[in-house]
Amino acid sequence: MAMSHHVGDANAEEDAMSAQVSIGDFAVMTSLSRKALRHYHDIGILEPAHIDPYTGYRFYDTSQVDHAHIIRRFRSLGMSIPDIKALLSTDDAGARTDIITTHLEQMEAQLQQTRDTVGALRELLSPVRTPTDVTSRHEPALAVWSVSATIDTSGIDDWFAASLRTLHRAVAVAAGVPTAVVPGGLYDRALFLEQRGSATMFVEAPPSADPPEGIRADVLPRAEFAVLTHAGGHDGIDRSYAALGIYVNEHLISSQGPIREHYLGGTPTDPGRFTATEICWPIFSTTAPR
Repeated sequence: MAMSHHVGDANAEEDAMSAQVSIGDFAVMTSLSRKALRHYHDIGILEPAHIDPYTGYRFYDTSQVDHAHIIRRFRSLGMSIPDIKALLSTDDAGARTDIITTHLEQMEAQLQQTRDTVGALRELLSPVRTPTDVTSRHEPALAVWSVSATIDTSGIDDWFAASLRTLHRAVAVAAGVPTAVVPGGLYDRALFLEQRGSATMFVEAPPSADPPEGIRADVLPRAEFAVLTHAGGHDGIDRSYAALGIYVNEHLISSQGPIREHYLGGTPTDPGRFTATEICWPIFSTTAPR
């Protein structure tokens, strides 16, 4: 029986009793195809124990079978090649546990995302329901501090977070303490139609204070809106937009001004964690001006 070249972390006793086998036998023992074995050889996580210099035939050691099974199982579960390399290169049980635990947490997060996606897809099978809780609201003129930009919709999340931090910090400085505010947004229809347009984040102006550099003091004009409250974060808010738009166009008269949103539930310590978003669709006035 030929002595094997030691590969992996097999102990001395295993090394003494192991044998070299053909790639065909190794494939049967590990359920890894020739293509997979060649790939794992190329990337350095499962190298043959011996390569015949004349024929190029690859031979594996029986002590490599366990490693091959680890690689195949974890690859089938989506573990990255770097993580598998780290898993195979350490004898530290704690380090191995950490790698596996991290991967399990990633799988659980992906599973939840898949469940959320399935729920959203099932909802799409049902037509948009006309909401019964739309209200008409007259918003008076409002003095605000605001941050505006012309943006692409692909960058709106980053702009939103940065603008919210800027305004929240400015209000806290003006008040002298962290303060809960109800921020709002104004979104030009070009953002929806052309994927690029004007966006404004605003908060009610603090009394008797001047805005810091980079923040504009402005007055939002009075306006009439149809309002629908979307619970939770922004997941699924497109359906709420659709429901509100259907209601407005079937029961009221839509105006072409910017869409307004109010973000509810933020706290001084976590201003970006909202519990609901009020969607305010501009409409032609349903009440006589006062």
